[in-house]
Amino acid sequence: MTDTALNSPKPQMDRRVAPRWYKRRPFQIGAALGVVAVIAVAIMTLTPASGTVNVEASSLDIGEVVRAPYQDYVPLRAEAIPLETTYITAETSGRVESIAISDGDPVVQGQALAYLANPSLTLEVSAREADISARLSDNNNQLMALKTAQENREQALADTTYALNKAEQELQKRETLRDRNVINDAAVKPYADEVAYQRRRLASIRSAQAPDAQFYASQRQQVINNGGDLRRNREEVRRGLSALTLSAPAQGRLTAFTLKPGQAVKEGDPIGQVDSEGAYKLRAEVDEFYLSRLSNGLTAQARIHDQPVAVRLSKVFPQVTNGRVVVELEFTGPPPSDLKRGEAVDIRLSLGKTQVATLAPAGAWLNDTGGASVFVLNTKGDTAMRRAVTVGRRNPEQVEILSGLKAGERIVVGGTQNLQKAEHLILKGQNQ
Repeated sequence: MTDTALNSPKPQMDRRVAPRWYKRRPFQIGAALGVVAVIAVAIMTLTPASGTVNVEASSLDIGEVVRAPYQDYVPLRAEAIPLETTYITAETSGRVESIAISDGDPVVQGQALAYLANPSLTLEVSAREADISARLSDNNNQLMALKTAQENREQALADTTYALNKAEQELQKRETLRDRNVINDAAVKPYADEVAYQRRRLASIRSAQAPDAQFYASQRQQVINNGGDLRRNREEVRRGLSALTLSAPAQGRLTAFTLKPGQAVKEGDPIGQVDSEGAYKLRAEVDEFYLSRLSNGLTAQARIHDQPVAVRLSKVFPQVTNGRVVVELEFTGPPPSDLKRGEAVDIRLSLGKTQVATLAPAGAWLNDTGGASVFVLNTKGDTAMRRAVTVGRRNPEQVEILSGLKAGERIVVGGTQNLQKAEHLILKGQNQ
C-alpha cells in the first residue's frame, strides 16, 4: 500500500488568473471620476447663472436707442385761475345785520356787501368823536388868540408910529414959536421929551417885531398841526363805524362769501374774496425733478380750445409737496375771451434748445431703477443683461443717455417691475 501510494500521480495545483483590463480597480476609479466630471460639466453648462430669470418676451416692452434731436420740454396740466385775487377781512367785530349781495355776483370797488351791528363800538366811537371835537374847538380858540395877539402887536406898531408923527409935528410948531421968541425953551422941552419917548417906544416895538412874528408863526403852525392830527383821529374814529359796513376792496367777482344774517363776526375773520374778471393766469404742478431747471421767463405753448396760445413762466414756488412744485404762468398776450375760471389747460413748457443726443425711450424702467440701470438685449434678442447707465434730461417720450448705451442697442423699457433682483433675462417665445 505504501508503494501504491508513493507511485500514484500528484494532483495539479490551481493557477492564478489575471483580471481583464477594464475590470482593474484603478481603471474603474478613473472611469467613475470621469463620469462625475462629465455630469458636473453638464450641470454647470445647463444650469442658468445666478440672477437669471425666464420671462415671456411678449410681456416685455422693447425699445431702441437712437441718436436724434432731443426736444427738451415737460408737459403740464394747468388750471385757469384769476390773475388778481383780493381778500376781504373783517376790520371789526359785530353781528351780521343784513346781506347786500350774494356769492358769485360781480361787484365794483366800495360796493357794500353786508352790514354789521356793534352797539358798544357805536357808543365808544361817539364818545371819542365828542372828545376830539372838544379838543378841536380848543385848538381853534388857540388859533384865534394867536391871531388876536399878532393883530394887537401890529396895531401897537401903527399907534406908536402915529403918535411919533404927531409928537414931531407938535415939537416942530413949538420950535418955530421959540425961534420967534414967542415961547421959551421950557415950553418946548415937554414936546421934545414926547418925541424921544415915542421914538424909543417905536424902536422897541420894531426890534421885537421879527422875533414875535417868528414865535407867532411857529405857534400857529404847531396849533394847525395839532388840529390836523385831531381831524385825522376823528376820521379814524369814524372809520371804526364805517368798518361795520363790509365793502368790496376791488372790482371783480365776489367768491367764497358765505355770511348769513345773525352770524357773529370777529375782527380779522376772512369774509370772502374778489377775483379779477376776464383776466387769468395758469397754475400747474411740476415734478420736483425739474426744480433746478425752472426759472421765470421760460416760454411755453398752451393749447386752449384747440388753439395754440403763447405763455411764459412767471412764478416758481419753492415749496415741494409730495414731490411736486407749484408754478404759475402768464399769457404773453390777451387771454382767450372764452376762457373760464377753473378750466384745464394742456401746456408744453420748454426747458432748453433742441440738441442732438443719444436717446432711449422713456418707460417704466426709469421708475423701476431711477434710471440707474436697464436690461440690454443681445444681438439675437433671446437674452437680456442688466447694465448700469447714466441718464440726463428727460421728457415724456425720451430720456437722454449720458453713458452706458449706444445707438442701435435695444433695451427693455417696461414689464420688469417684478424683476428688480434679476441680472439676466432669458426671453421665451422670442422669434429668432
